[in-house]
Amino acid sequence: MAESKPTAYDAGKALMIGGIVSGIFIVWGIPLLAVAAGLAQSGWLDWIVMPLLVVWVVLFGIRSLLIRCPNCGKSIFRRGIWSVFWPEKTCSRCGTDLTAVSPKGRDA
Repeated sequence: MAESKPTAYDAGKALMIGGIVSGIFIVWGIPLLAVAAGLAQSGWLDWIVMPLLVVWVVLFGIRSLLIRCPNCGKSIFRRGIWSVFWPEKTCSRCGTDLTAVSPKGRDA
């Protein structure tokens, strides 16, 4: 039985779910763990959470731009001049069904 490759939409959806889970952990999980361990008043929490948030935004932002339509090469997260949170199912530039094709770029 042949193993099917994930579609461009599946890759985008997986990226966003991973981004949501890791973002919630950075914003809520780390501070809650620090409070549970009694380390919240030590002052180190800001020096951990803020750099992690910056790295998180940059990594997920760049990664979202690398998942592209296999036909025209447009990022599946771009709508005009804006980059949005959820991937599109049909390419707004060429009309390719992104739920049926593998992504172009690093995921190919």
